[in-house]
Amino acid sequence: MYRFLSKQPPARRIFISFALVSFIGSLALSLPMVQTPYSMATYFDHLFMAVSMVCVTGLSVVPLSETYNIWGQIIAMILIQIGGLGFISFIGLFYMRSQQKLSYSNRAAIQESTSYSQPQSMKSFLKSVFLITFLLEGIGTFLLSFRFVPLLGFWDGLFTSLFLSVSAFCNAGFDNLGRSSLIQYQIDPLVILTISFLIITGGLGFSVWFDLRTNWREKHRFKRLRFHTKVVLLYNLLLLAIGTITTLITEYNNPAILGEYDFGNSLLVAFFQSVTVRTAGFSTVDFTQMRPSTIIVLVHQMFIGGAPGGTAGGIKITTFLVLLAFARSEILGLPHVNFWKRTISPKTVQKSFIILMVYFVALMSSLALLSYFDGDSHRFLYVMMEAVSALSTVGVSANLTSSLNHACLTIIMLLMFMGRIGPLTLLISFADHTPSRKSTLKYAKANLLVG
Repeated sequence: MYRFLSKQPPARRIFISFALVSFIGSLALSLPMVQTPYSMATYFDHLFMAVSMVCVTGLSVVPLSETYNIWGQIIAMILIQIGGLGFISFIGLFYMRSQQKLSYSNRAAIQESTSYSQPQSMKSFLKSVFLITFLLEGIGTFLLSFRFVPLLGFWDGLFTSLFLSVSAFCNAGFDNLGRSSLIQYQIDPLVILTISFLIITGGLGFSVWFDLRTNWREKHRFKRLRFHTKVVLLYNLLLLAIGTITTLITEYNNPAILGEYDFGNSLLVAFFQSVTVRTAGFSTVDFTQMRPSTIIVLVHQMFIGGAPGGTAGGIKITTFLVLLAFARSEILGLPHVNFWKRTISPKTVQKSFIILMVYFVALMSSLALLSYFDGDSHRFLYVMMEAVSALSTVGVSANLTSSLNHACLTIIMLLMFMGRIGPLTLLISFADHTPSRKSTLKYAKANLLVG
């Protein structure tokens, strides 16, 4: 298997690695010894759960805590951690620890899976990825234990805190609290703010954390941050603020969501929705009780997602900003695509358009298929939310996932898989990397009228 993988291009290696981990995970979750005595899950259910875990999405067809015992939940946590950090990153770490030299193809695969563009620091970067991940998950476990240890006892409370921390940092959205999920803690500042912190930090991207750590160690105190880091930090805050204010306005008088709370608690609930729908998928409200206008706003937030190179999904903040900058330059007739006194390269603009096109085509195609196989036109808004949630690896659902048939769930699995490894990686993994001579020829100019 290793020889087979080593001969594959980086993009195809990422695709095969995630598929292989998902399949092995489904077999592990199918073992009777990791399930509760009253589990009624089929292999298809285990496969869906494994794909959702590895793709750090959070959509579930069966309640996790009622289906898997402590051993099954440990397997789930491992799958989430592998999915969040990327299987390729683990391979890279093993290479580094064994003092073996990382080959160019392996280095390229790691760069592809983490969106890191400085190969000279790959060893330091990989160490930072794991160090920051385990440090932040440890901090989250420590803080959450103050709530769950008194409620559940020492060991159960500690394990629950660890599970939630790993799931939150990896933006997976799974919990082992039962069917009510985090709804019972929706106005608990300790739980909500800790999980929000983990979701946001995981969604920033590993390259951002590496840059922050490097600047702090070299005592620059963040004065020499990369342009990418500054953009991600600022616009993450801006999108979180917009999402919070929008939800607060649209749902403030809705008694089923925010209407029964004072302003402080309403702000906390609205803030968490803005955080979780960007990429995480934890639920503190019943989305079926939300107004359609709010759901549409949340769907837009899901589509944008987080930052590249981390545990977040969506088309990514930077892709969205590049597209906005390009639209501005075209409207104003500017010769270059400029943003923050920087000029964006044409290649970056082209890549952003390809990502948007692939996401849009995948979403429209899946919506058509889901509508056909589901057959219930009255819940199309929830079906659209489910499709965007899967494609952007968010994981929020209007209580729809478990009611879908196998055909719809298969489409959802494909969307989750595509959203996790990235549309470009998926296309490149199936593409022929040796273009024909005919495809490289330059022909006479075509005069087409567009717009």
